[in-house]
Amino acid sequence: MEVAGVPNGGVGVRTSDEIYHRIRWDPRFDPERFVLGINVRGAAPERMPLLSFVPGGDIPWHRILFIEADGELVWDRETGLDRVDSARAGRVPEPRGLRTPAEAAPAGRSYGRTARTARTAVAWVPPRDLWPPIQEIRREHDPRFLRWPPHVTFLFAFVPETEFEDAEPLLAAAAAEIAPFTARLYGVRTFRHRSAVTVWLDPAAAGAEPWIGLHGALERRFPRRKARTGPFIPHLTLGRTRDPDRLADVCRARLGDMSVRVGEVHLLSRQGAEPMRPRVAFALGTGEPRRLD
Repeated sequence: MEVAGVPNGGVGVRTSDEIYHRIRWDPRFDPERFVLGINVRGAAPERMPLLSFVPGGDIPWHRILFIEADGELVWDRETGLDRVDSARAGRVPEPRGLRTPAEAAPAGRSYGRTARTARTAVAWVPPRDLWPPIQEIRREHDPRFLRWPPHVTFLFAFVPETEFEDAEPLLAAAAAEIAPFTARLYGVRTFRHRSAVTVWLDPAAAGAEPWIGLHGALERRFPRRKARTGPFIPHLTLGRTRDPDRLADVCRARLGDMSVRVGEVHLLSRQGAEPMRPRVAFALGTGEPRRLD
């Protein structure tokens, strides 16, 4: 049996969260023209604009029954219909793109909204060729290994994904203020807490100025989304332990001295049960955005 628009009767049909994120971030679609049908117990489905839906919010993904574009049904959970890619409904005449640095917000503007979520962040994620020794340590000692890639956090509890489009020009403007720089990842340090110790790799062994400058440029635009109270200390977490001397010795033996060109800052989010993933990279010195998902 085949469902119209879906081969094999909907076998392998995409889930509601996959469709949502495809529409939300694929430049070929205009998300303002999409509507979600939400299951309401004992009543007819309630229609909600796609842009009003908050991933990870009060409405779980399984309550999305169908999706319409321009009044046309393009995805349906019950029948397996999936015509999002084949239908003309919801399409833009020209693919929408990330705004260029020239269109980014002026340096003096800051983000005034107060919504925050622990599912998004602004951070630097090192290139993959540096990951193996870092991840080997994190796999054994970092409780957040499965949740986060290796990273240096600038802003945590950032804006919801529904506000990324408004936040991106400000992120681009902040990135444009700081030239690319060479960082030296060397030295194992610690933060002491009440019940344990965080052991971290120092990414600022060649100097903290560019890290602090980038953090400052971001914080000026998002003043209510500071990564922590107190001074900003760039760090790449390796693990948590009650025996920091032993773990620090292990880290020093495995890591050695690493240098890397820092040329981008990353906007990350966590969708559903997946880990934090970089979604957009902003080039230092120009602010040029690069879509990663």
